[in-house]
Amino acid sequence: MRDPRQWPAPWLFGLLILPLGIYVGFIWTALPLLLSQAGLTIGQIARINAILQIPPILLFLWTPVVDVKLRRRTWLVLGALATAILFWLACQFGAAHVNLFTALLFFAGVVVALVPASCGGLMASMLSVPAQVRASGWNQAGNFGGVGLGAAAVLWLAARFSLPVAGLAAVALVSLPAFFAFTITEPVPAVSSWFRGRFDRFQKEAVALFRSPRRWSVLLLVAPGSTCAAQTLLPALASHYGVGATGVLWTNGVAGGVVLGLGALSSLLIPANWDRRLTYAGAGLTNAFAAVLLLAGNHPSVYFWGTLLYLLTAGLCNARFVALVLDIIGPDDRDPSTWFSVLLSASNIPIACMIWLEGQTFTKFGTHGLLWTDATANLVMFTIVVTVFATHGLGLRTLPASHPKPNVSTS
Repeated sequence: MRDPRQWPAPWLFGLLILPLGIYVGFIWTALPLLLSQAGLTIGQIARINAILQIPPILLFLWTPVVDVKLRRRTWLVLGALATAILFWLACQFGAAHVNLFTALLFFAGVVVALVPASCGGLMASMLSVPAQVRASGWNQAGNFGGVGLGAAAVLWLAARFSLPVAGLAAVALVSLPAFFAFTITEPVPAVSSWFRGRFDRFQKEAVALFRSPRRWSVLLLVAPGSTCAAQTLLPALASHYGVGATGVLWTNGVAGGVVLGLGALSSLLIPANWDRRLTYAGAGLTNAFAAVLLLAGNHPSVYFWGTLLYLLTAGLCNARFVALVLDIIGPDDRDPSTWFSVLLSASNIPIACMIWLEGQTFTKFGTHGLLWTDATANLVMFTIVVTVFATHGLGLRTLPASHPKPNVSTS
């Protein structure tokens, strides 16, 4: 068993995830605006954004490499550095060479996936169970902070200087936080081949997982609760409340980024011995209340406070999601980064389904139909989970202060 004094501090994972958050902030916020300023149509921008969503969905295909040969901290730094280089090259060409620009950002999305995979593996293998809960909150707070920082920094610099200058600053923002990974005293990985035998082992682990009680946690991850799907649709509803583009920028962008981070950090207040399945569903319940608040009227103040509450609870849901994923992985899995990536990809299924369903209900029933659909999914899932827990007398459990670590040497 490793010396607890050598475990990484939970807050460190708020720094290590910043490269991903900064990349996502650029893709979600800065890129559409820069492309529109370059004269691209909404259809062209949508097509580029759709292409850039492919790596997050398929990341489980290549991120298992994090579990072999090198330490995970090394893979994290390599992923961040490669992302920074591709980011810088993309900014040199800009939207004037849109196909090359898109291709470079696409491959940046491929390599930046090594960052969350490495973080997930490190949290699963290097932290005690209670520390995982705290690290999950810090991890998502750093992620959301990076989203806001990346978008704001690039847009501010691009407006005052040039896109290449903004890209150079983004290189520093993406690469520098990753070097904190070298402060982690991570064991030397066990000797293994790149791929030989790994698929068979993973298949056996999957069978064991679905024969164990942890299968209910997986089922909860792919259920339609706690998806916060309306988060991506709220800006489109702003006009219903009499809110313009400036209001959306400040509410969903600036203030929204802050409250998302605060929501993630609020998960630190949840006791570590509360069952993560129950708290994940409970976070969805708070998100349902926020959706109901948005039904209170069509005034701008309703949109402002309702959206902020929705984003606050979305931050909590995301933090509890990471905590639940780490709970599913457990301390004994040989490939924690692989499992983290697989479960992360699987979680996109209910999000995509809920976004589609809410779009359909909006077409037929308007804003109220969309918000009631979003809230109902959370209410139903919470009711099911609480009923099961009450029936079986579950909800609390005694968590160990630590768990056995691999008996390998360190350097």
